[in-house]
Amino acid sequence: MHESEYSVAVLITDKNGGVPLIRDPKKPAPVYWKLPGGRSEEGETAEQCAARELREETGLVIKPKDLVQIYEENRGSHMLVIFKAQVKDFSMLNEFGNEGEEIQIFTPKIILGMADFFPNHKRIVAGELLKLSK
Repeated sequence: MHESEYSVAVLITDKNGGVPLIRDPKKPAPVYWKLPGGRSEEGETAEQCAARELREETGLVIKPKDLVQIYEENRGSHMLVIFKAQVKDFSMLNEFGNEGEEIQIFTPKIILGMADFFPNHKRIVAGELLKLSK
């Protein structure tokens, strides 16, 4: 693999079970709520990328070792890797992403019922969200 080896997303929760999602209203329709994430930079591991993207997009700081991989898929041009992690609280959560994206905290139950939650992410993390909503 080369340049953008990884595409990552992070299902991040706090002790209250909230899950922040982001969406970029400047993107072409359909505009979906998504897990924070993005593409790796040269030489980054998937974990390093996930920690950096989470910090850049949400302000939340986690260590790569605190990420638990829950999914991996070879997409040909890159590996899609989904992680989960937990922070104590969302006091460091930014109001907006580094590129002006909206950030909102949802309950897992609400996310499971959202028509505008990114279908690819929903398919992958539905089981984790179900566990969190109990």
